[in-house]
Amino acid sequence: MASQVLTMLVGEGAKLDVHGCKTVDMASSFGKALLEFTFIVMAAITLLLGINAAKSKAAGKVLFPVTFVTGISSIAYFSMASGGGWVIAPDCRQLFVARYLDWMITTPLLLICLGIVSGVDKWDIMALCLSDVLMVASFAFGALTVGNVKWVWWFFGICWLLHIIFALGKSWAESAKAKGGESSSVYSKIAGITVITWFLYPIVWVFAEGFGNFSVTFEVLIFALLDVISKAIFGLILMSGANTGYEAI
Repeated sequence: MASQVLTMLVGEGAKLDVHGCKTVDMASSFGKALLEFTFIVMAAITLLLGINAAKSKAAGKVLFPVTFVTGISSIAYFSMASGGGWVIAPDCRQLFVARYLDWMITTPLLLICLGIVSGVDKWDIMALCLSDVLMVASFAFGALTVGNVKWVWWFFGICWLLHIIFALGKSWAESAKAKGGESSSVYSKIAGITVITWFLYPIVWVFAEGFGNFSVTFEVLIFALLDVISKAIFGLILMSGANTGYEAI
């Protein structure tokens, strides 16, 4: 019994002769169950956000981008839960590429949501979205490499992340404050969630795809938790944040 519980928590080794690997760290049955559960959560939140987004033009402007965020994320989690969307990385770990494809699309959409609420110029939104794509690409390339170059890619990703965090905390926050009304309050909440969770992602990456201290199953648990907070909770706050109506945002 104890060995079964341990296997659920630390992952299972799969006999796959890839990259010269004798064993590969794979998500355990517990990890697969987490992927299935997260898919259900994301799908349910997508339905809820979509219903509210369709209520009015003003609601749609605010909520449709984040509806696509959770919708795309639910597809990615279904892919991973059903046994697809992964490769064997050179460091003999199961690497969920579906997760990076998800982030490549959904994180710019989250920034678009933040940009709409804060009222910044569309070119400012585009610039930050490009930084975001470069950040996700850097972490993805790092996960697919070994040796010192892995940490060069991680450093590149951190540089782009710092640009995003600085913009969200300064110029975008100032724009939301100047816009006044409900926008400032809603922006502070969703920007706070974004900054905190996005700062945690690369820290988890260090101990998962980086050093490999975390098992793939534990990696699935932490990334799923961060995804739910940064996307689903983000969307729920955005949905309920406009006490005086979406026109106020």
